Amino acid sequence: MNEVQEAEQSTVVPAVNGLAPEEGATRLTLLSKDQALAEWDVLSKMFNIAIPRTLGRVTLDTLKANVEEGKGLVVIAWNPDPMAPVIHAAFMVEGDGYPSGKKVFSISLCGGSDISEWGHLYPQFRDMASELDFDQIQITGRPGWAKFIGAKEVSRTFVEELT
Repeated sequence: MNEVQEAEQSTVVPAVNGLAPEEGATRLTLLSKDQALAEWDVLSKMFNIAIPRTLGRVTLDTLKANVEEGKGLVVIAWNPDPMAPVIHAAFMVEGDGYPSGKKVFSISLCGGSDISEWGHLYPQFRDMASELDFDQIQITGRPGWAKFIGAKEVSRTFVEELT
């Protein structure tokens, strides 16, 4: 069992649709595989916003297959207002284990509404990763994320198409 499958088994959250949500502010929720697949129509529209930035490396089909195979987890930023629950953003997360023993909670893709709606939730990602026994968080994102997360930038990625 890989780190993603272990994390999925250790976290139980209520379904988004059909839920009698509690009132409250926007929060992060780690979806189970079944929840993510049940919500795929909504989530895919959010992920589709970010797909062009992957330079052809990721498609909606490959994202869905990763969820189905237990290689990826979906986290949502949402406001569970009982009168009008709203999903603001969807994140694709993978768990990476390294020979050194480090376990990395890797946020590889995010799509949805403006970051000002959910950027303040980064501390919840820290808590989530810690609770799932990860040692580090790694985020692949645009430069504007830096002002919301306060993490150290350790590298930049440069891509050149050769075709």
